[in-house]
Amino acid sequence: MSLPPPPPPPQEEEIPELEIDVDELLDMESDDTRAARVKELLVDCYKPTEAFISGLLDKIRGMQKLSTPQKK
Repeated sequence: MSLPPPPPPPQEEEIPELEIDVDELLDMESDDTRAARVKELLVDCYKPTEAFISGLLDKIRGMQKLSTPQKK
């Protein structure tokens, strides 16, 4: 008596790559504008994006553009 074949391994979820230009977001006037832009970029994302966008905007608030020389 033979055993049935093992089930196939679970398929990994296909995750599309996405680039978000932080410098572009830093150039925007307000968080509302930034949030709208990120929502545009994530339009094809089927998972909830609100927490991600909120966290991203929190991090961006403390950043400066890399192209701007830092003053000592």
